[in-house]
Amino acid sequence: MPGDPRAAADVVRGFLRDVRSGARPDRAHRYLAPRVQAHQGPPGAVRAVVGRAPGQYAAHVREMQAAAGPWTFEVLGVTAAAGRVEAAWRQTGAAGTGGAPGRRVVEHGRATYRVEGGRITEYWIDARQEVVP
Repeated sequence: MPGDPRAAADVVRGFLRDVRSGARPDRAHRYLAPRVQAHQGPPGAVRAVVGRAPGQYAAHVREMQAAAGPWTFEVLGVTAAAGRVEAAWRQTGAAGTGGAPGRRVVEHGRATYRVEGGRITEYWIDARQEVVP
């Protein structure tokens, strides 16, 4: 059924599991529309907007992997309501050469996704990172 919040949540879960986790970034085309508006910052506090195609998003994930090394990725929750899907995650990797080499970096991320026609068309992301021993 179009607009089914459960179906939209399943799209986001698959995207997080396969693509955002870094496990299979080349599957981005399965989950993302041909052009996605990526808002850097939560709704109401956006700092920048970037347009991305699925291939560009896959490249972005690979860039993050190069900077943070292999990481662990844990989805903390996914909920759907009012035409949007909210997701939260924790990603743990290694600090790069710029900050504290050899230390762990934990990213606490949250995003709101708009899903239309079985694909993510827009999202708002907010993440903070901390270096831990």
